[in-house]
Amino acid sequence: MITINFFFILFSLLFNFLLFSINDFVAKKINLYDFPNSKRKLHKFPIALNGGIFYFLNLTILFIFDVFFNDFKLLSIFGFINEVDAIVTLIIIFCLLLLGIIDDKISLKPISKSLISSIIFFAFLSVRMDYQIIGLRFETFVFWLDLFGLSLIFSILCFVILQIILNMYDGINLQSSLYYSTILIYLAIVHKNNTFSIFCILTLINLAFFSFYNYRNKIFLGDNGVYVFSFIISLLIIKTYKNIDINIFVEEIFIILFVPFVDMLRLFFMRILKNNNPLNADREHLHHILLDKFGLIKANIILISPLIFSLILIRLTNISLIMIIGLYLITYLYLLRLPKNG
Repeated sequence: MITINFFFILFSLLFNFLLFSINDFVAKKINLYDFPNSKRKLHKFPIALNGGIFYFLNLTILFIFDVFFNDFKLLSIFGFINEVDAIVTLIIIFCLLLLGIIDDKISLKPISKSLISSIIFFAFLSVRMDYQIIGLRFETFVFWLDLFGLSLIFSILCFVILQIILNMYDGINLQSSLYYSTILIYLAIVHKNNTFSIFCILTLINLAFFSFYNYRNKIFLGDNGVYVFSFIISLLIIKTYKNIDINIFVEEIFIILFVPFVDMLRLFFMRILKNNNPLNADREHLHHILLDKFGLIKANIILISPLIFSLILIRLTNISLIMIIGLYLITYLYLLRLPKNG
């Protein structure tokens, strides 16, 4: 088992090294670029949108190798028991990737892409009912909310909302890759499971190469990358939440998703109050504010630090989750009002 895991990691390093080295070639072949055609975009030249494509290729090779040569040992973390489960999931990921590529090329209307995503998630959850959320477990007041017949609708809504908030959160270089990496590391620590950790490491390798090229303005995730990563993160969070050996509450998941979700709500209502379309993009996100004040590196450190600190509090202290949420909210509001040279 150790030999197989070592092979996976070594192969992933080599594969991603070769993959990212042909980043420009791939972008030219499929003509997939982010063009600096609006005031929100700071880059001066077209940048490849290969983030999701490269991760999908990683997943495809992993799925093929694990199914045919490793007896589903790594894919067992997703609850796969046969080839059909793996193929169905890979088809779903490909559909999301394709939707993201189309969105990157022609900029679909928000309602249209959310509707298409909902149909894709409906198809997945109809086949993989083990990913339907049947109830909500709260630490506050030791409360359990049974969803009864609403579990399918609620589960689809969760997948769609996570996709939307992560798409809105993807605004500056390194931001998404650092955020995804933090989530993966935390989930791996929570699971204390070797197989789960190996899958997270393989994804982290892809994110490390992406971060290097993203920092150098050579590649963006694009919508295709956000759609693929948001789906995988959704699967991992749900599997963690439904694991009877891991006591994860709704509040803890909310803490993980706090800034993307709260920032989306803040901007949604701000735009309505200004009589603007709440779905129109702007440069009022927290990451834009921090970027303008502190520059790229400091902005990313400031963005990710409260999340890391909150997760440390969860694991190492007995502070209630609702109190940590309160502290996180205070930090968020403070960051919005930081002085120019604060």
